[in-house]
Amino acid sequence: MKFLAPVMLGALLVSGPLAAQAPGSSATPRSPRPPKSPPASPASPASPGSPPTAQATAPPGWRLVWQDEFNGARLDTTKWNVLLREQSKHDELQYYLPDEVYVERGLLRIRSRERSYGTMKYTSGRLDTRGKLAPVYGRIEIRAKLPVGKGLWPAHWLYPQNRNWAMEALMQREVAEGRERLIPEERPWYSEIDIMEYLGHEPNVLYGTLHYTTFKGEKKSTSGTWRGTVDYSQDFHVYALEWEPDSIRWYIDGQRIHATTTGIPHTPHYLILNTAVGGGWPGNPDTTTTFPQYHDIDYVRVYRRARDF
Repeated sequence: MKFLAPVMLGALLVSGPLAAQAPGSSATPRSPRPPKSPPASPASPASPGSPPTAQATAPPGWRLVWQDEFNGARLDTTKWNVLLREQSKHDELQYYLPDEVYVERGLLRIRSRERSYGTMKYTSGRLDTRGKLAPVYGRIEIRAKLPVGKGLWPAHWLYPQNRNWAMEALMQREVAEGRERLIPEERPWYSEIDIMEYLGHEPNVLYGTLHYTTFKGEKKSTSGTWRGTVDYSQDFHVYALEWEPDSIRWYIDGQRIHATTTGIPHTPHYLILNTAVGGGWPGNPDTTTTFPQYHDIDYVRVYRRARDF
C-alpha cells in the first residue's frame, strides 16, 4: 500500500491513507458502544476482551477524515509517534518508554508500572500524531477506559504543531517592557486544548480545558469540570471535542461538559495521548495505588465539517 507524505488538506494535516467517509449518520450525539463482550473465561487486565466491530458513523454535519481502530497486530507508525523521555513537567515521576505503548486485541494500551528505569521509579506511555495529523478545527472522538488510583493522570490533548518558542519569548519581553503595541498583528501565541484530563483518585470527575493567550499577551484558561455518576475506570466512554472557528465544545458520552467562544486557536494542533504518574496536581502514588494500570483506547476518529464557512 502506498502512503502519502504529510500534507495539508484543507484545514487538516494528514499522512497515510485517508479513511473513507462512513455511510449514514445518527440524529443524536454518539453514545458509547456496548461494553466489550467478555471472553469465555474472565479476562485479566493484561488480557482485555475484544472490542465490538461497529462501523464508524459520522454525526450529523460532520464527515470522517481520519481514524485508527487499532485492529492491527501492532501500532501503525504511519499515524503515531511514541515518546522516549525521562523528564516531564509538573514534577511527574514516570519515564516514558515505547514498550508501555502497544496494541492488543483491538485496543491501544498505555500501561503504567512501578518499575525502576534510569532515575525514575515508574514507567508509562505517551504517543502523538506530530507531523502526521494536525487538525485546524474538527471533531475528535476517543473511546477509552481510564486507569484508576492515586497519582494516575491520563489525558487526551492537542498541542501546537508549529510552536514558535523564540517568537513567544520575544513577544513576552515586549509585553513586559510596555511595547505590546509594536508587535505585529500576526501573533503566534501559545494555545493548548485538553480534550480530557482525569485524576485517578477521583474516578467520576473529568476536566476539559483551553489554555490560551490573549492578543495582548495575557495567559488565560477556560475550563469545565464534570462530576459524573459512574466510575470512568470501569468501562469505555466516548470523550469528544468539537473545535470550530468561533467555539470549542467538550463532551462525555454525548453530554456537554463545557463550551467557550473565547481564545479559539486557528492553527494546526496535533493529538497527544498519555498517562502521567505523579506530579503537583494528581499527587504521587501511595499505598492504595495498584500497578500495573492500563489506559485502554478502542478508537480515535477525526471528523470535519463539510465546510467551515
